[in-house]
Amino acid sequence: DSKLPDAQSGFEKGYTTAVVGLAGANMVQESAGMLASLMGVSLDSFVIDDEALGASLRMVRGIEVSDDTLSYDVIGQVVSGPGHFLGHPQTLEMMTSEYVYPRLSDRASADQWRRQGASDIRHRAHARVREILSEHYPQHIDAGLDARIREAFDIRLPREWMVPGNGRW
Repeated sequence: DSKLPDAQSGFEKGYTTAVVGLAGANMVQESAGMLASLMGVSLDSFVIDDEALGASLRMVRGIEVSDDTLSYDVIGQVVSGPGHFLGHPQTLEMMTSEYVYPRLSDRASADQWRRQGASDIRHRAHARVREILSEHYPQHIDAGLDARIREAFDIRLPREWMVPGNGRW
């Protein structure tokens, strides 16, 4: 129901998508980017929600328990070796598949965060939206088909604006 991509929006989407995922669904519609009881949409919310939904998907995937994941051999190597897992190759390998690395969420110390401008997730999301819009122009419509569509309809977005580096964003 929140009207902004704020804390209310985050916790509402967090618990509703987590419940849906825990119930077994693998697709949530009309959630990402949506605000104000589906009466509005925010590009900033799309990128925030993308990160949150990725974390939710990882959560509902669960923890695999098998001989491989229990890693008895690695435990033996660490116990008889360095006494910690930080330098073990398996730790680094598992961090690529078992941990979600956020793109927008801030993980810096408070001092680092202040030195970097003390931005909140809405500011970082807005910057990411501008980055995406300035770089990402899918070419899924053939130029000939695009020309025919433009001939038939009053398309006001010139084709030359739909290329990276156009300066629009």
